[in-house]
Amino acid sequence: MEFTQNDFNESIELTELIRKIDMMDAPYVNTVTDDIYAKQPFFLTVLLGYRLDVFTEELEELMKIYFLIWEYFKSNQHVQTRKVNQAYFEKIQTRNLQMLKYSEGELSQKDKLKVFAPDLQNLKSKSLLAAIFFRFNNRLVLSKMNVQKKGLILIGIKSFIECFETI
Repeated sequence: MEFTQNDFNESIELTELIRKIDMMDAPYVNTVTDDIYAKQPFFLTVLLGYRLDVFTEELEELMKIYFLIWEYFKSNQHVQTRKVNQAYFEKIQTRNLQMLKYSEGELSQKDKLKVFAPDLQNLKSKSLLAAIFFRFNNRLVLSKMNVQKKGLILIGIKSFIECFETI
C-alpha cells in the first residue's frame, strides 16, 4: 500500500484526534453518542451491540476506535446528512468477507498481497485504517483479543470506513 503526502498529513491530524479520544470523559462520551445517534444511528447500534460479545475493557477500546472514526468523518457533509443503513453496511461487509474468504484458500502470502493491495490502495482513509491497525496491535486489551473476534470486528470497522467514504 502506497501512502501519499496527504495520507501523511492526515496522520498528524489523527494523532490529535487520538489524544482527544484517549482523554475522553463522561460529558464527551454523552455528547458524541448523542451526535452519532442523531446522524448515524446504525453506526451507534453496531457499537452498542459489541457489549454482548466483548469484555468491558475491550468495549472501552472499541468505543474509542468508533469515536475516532466518527471524529474523522463527522465534518463530511454526506456523513452528516445521509444515514448508513444496515443493508448498505452489509453489502460492503459481505464484499470484504468474500475477499477474506478468497484469500484463505491456497494463496501464497505474495498472492494475498495482490488481492488486498488494490482494495486498500483505493481507500481514501488509509491513515485512519493504519492508525486503527496500530491500535489493535499495540493496545494490550486489543492485542490479546481472540483472533476470530478481532478479525470480524476489523472487517466491520473497515466496512464502516468504506460506507462513510462512499455515502
